[in-house]
Amino acid sequence: MKALRRHRLLIGVTVAVLAIWLIGTAVTRYTLEQMALYAPIAVLVVGATVGIVMLWVKIVLQLRGERRARRPDR
Repeated sequence: MKALRRHRLLIGVTVAVLAIWLIGTAVTRYTLEQMALYAPIAVLVVGATVGIVMLWVKIVLQLRGERRARRPDR
């Protein structure tokens, strides 16, 4: 069971890295070989950006929930 879960995770990560690599090649003017060198940096940047967005979404949702809880019933 754990092996199947690890296998799925590995496939997902591989697909994500390949997508970042190929999209980065299409968006920039780098060749596939040049983008392969920059792919680790691109993966870090995309991961950090997604992490920051997720953090802010969590903060906003928490604040909205607290605001609703403090509001008196009408």
